[in-house]
Amino acid sequence: MIFLGIDGGGSKTRLLLEDQEKRELAQLETGPSNWISSGPSTARESISRGILSLPSPPDVVCGGFAGAGRPEGLEFYRTCISSLLPNAKTFIETDAHIAYIGAIGLTPGVLLLVGTGSIAIARKADGTFLRTGGWGPTFGDEGSGFWIGREAIRVALRARDTGKNSGFIADVAEGLGLSRITDAPTAWKDGAINVRSVAAIAAGVVAQYPAEPAKGILTEAAKHLRELVEAAREHAQLPESCVRSIVGSIGSSEVMQPLIGLPFSPPKSGPAQGAILWARDRITAS
Repeated sequence: MIFLGIDGGGSKTRLLLEDQEKRELAQLETGPSNWISSGPSTARESISRGILSLPSPPDVVCGGFAGAGRPEGLEFYRTCISSLLPNAKTFIETDAHIAYIGAIGLTPGVLLLVGTGSIAIARKADGTFLRTGGWGPTFGDEGSGFWIGREAIRVALRARDTGKNSGFIADVAEGLGLSRITDAPTAWKDGAINVRSVAAIAAGVVAQYPAEPAKGILTEAAKHLRELVEAAREHAQLPESCVRSIVGSIGSSEVMQPLIGLPFSPPKSGPAQGAILWARDRITAS
């Protein structure tokens, strides 16, 4: 029996093929497959290109996709994969779900995912999953790359009004590709800067730590992330000694983990491997 794990995100799609004995048969990468941010045609093309490039067809597929949390997204991915692999047993999950399985495995715990957005996934003792956060840049994603970038812009604009931190102001404007920080509101309105470009300047803020105002921004971000993890743990009724792990561009930062102040175990493996582990478990359970 051959297993295919797919990690489908907004920037790239990773595919991992393994045999029954867990030997790797192929590993490859294609373009974005988030059907919401990239569009259905681009997502379908990325998935198709990856599957058609495999050396042999899988018997079981588990795909974890950004955008699969909605019923219409679930149906989109299921239809897409079934049309390419009509004889394969198929499981569709969210990208956060397979990231949890890859990082922690099939045991109870909490995974914090912090990149452009932020979300915590917990698995209860009975095997059920729950989430806290992940409500998007407009109403949530506290402590995320976008949140840090947005706060940096806010602080820079306020600093411009008070005539302070000229170096920080210049760094933020340059990170956004703007000649002046005062152009930021108009650039956002016109679409010249967006969620991704704002999140991208978070790395520059992290690099400036422990200097202010970076220290204040990151300390507040860490507070939000700590609350996110502990809310998931308490909701899942897990003990304080439970396994916690953290992934993502912000989460993997050596600066942020100590600021969050919780014990994190390194992830065991990546999301594509997590997808295969989940598929193997589902097949065994059935």
